[in-house]
Amino acid sequence: MTESSFDIDFPTVYRGADSKGVIKQQVEDFFVEELFAPELSGEGEHVWLFVEKQGQNSEYVAEQLARFAGVKQMDVGLSGLKDRWALTRQWFSVYLGNKSEPDWQNFTLDGVKVLSHVRHLRKLRRGEHSGNKFRIRVRELLPESNLEDILQRIKTQGFPNYFGPQRFGLNGANLSRGYRFFKGQLKASRSQRSFYLSAARSYLFNLNLARVIQTNSWEDNPEGGPLYGDPVPGLNTLTAAEQQILDAHPVFADAIHKNRLKLERRPYLIIPQNLKWCINSNELLLEFDLPSGCFATSLLAELLKMEVGLGVSI
Repeated sequence: MTESSFDIDFPTVYRGADSKGVIKQQVEDFFVEELFAPELSGEGEHVWLFVEKQGQNSEYVAEQLARFAGVKQMDVGLSGLKDRWALTRQWFSVYLGNKSEPDWQNFTLDGVKVLSHVRHLRKLRRGEHSGNKFRIRVRELLPESNLEDILQRIKTQGFPNYFGPQRFGLNGANLSRGYRFFKGQLKASRSQRSFYLSAARSYLFNLNLARVIQTNSWEDNPEGGPLYGDPVPGLNTLTAAEQQILDAHPVFADAIHKNRLKLERRPYLIIPQNLKWCINSNELLLEFDLPSGCFATSLLAELLKMEVGLGVSI
């Protein structure tokens, strides 16, 4: 394997060759809001903030919230990471302890607004939200004649639950950097190491999903595909085909084992909830809900070949 060998163009199920469109031509074309309705006590040493942002990534917002409140970054919690190049709404928490609470309306960061804040007894943990609501506008649409049929099939039958390309970076750059790091050729911070592991694990899952799509058996795997790690009692062991993919990537396999990750299973198929669409002239408007950890771009990839506005990658 070489640094340039990471192909992240995975096979789709429904998409034809001619349907095209542009996403994120404007930031507000891609709206994401956490599906999360926490029952907050109104008292305690933590304050939970509902934040709207655009043009900023979640970890940077967390860092700036910590600085504004005069606390350590580890004292700021969030449930999920949200796209920088989108209009997003998500929850953060800040542990204040005995510190006085700042006036959150004075928190200033380009593209960021604190919509509400409530005291609570504990910190917000990763993965607490159940999912995300998406509202997406695709511009410069060149639809195939069967686009409506594909949308209807996705609504009833689901779509492949790939990790989206943003997990891997532009042209798979995160995989290449991770490969070099695992080979001892690159230094990385703790957060970068975690990200490289996640990218490697996600890539191997996508390879397994691509395999069952190519054999037309992706709908026949109720246990889902492997997020590789050490065996867990009671969890389905690897099949011969799954083991073969892991064996073909020894650098990633060794990194996963050294970091003591545990074997998990992720569904191969996801049915979006509350899927609605409207095709007007050369635009497609989409609304749908997905479970936490599922990628809207993977649904879009089943509809069209995406170009990205704003001069950024997805």
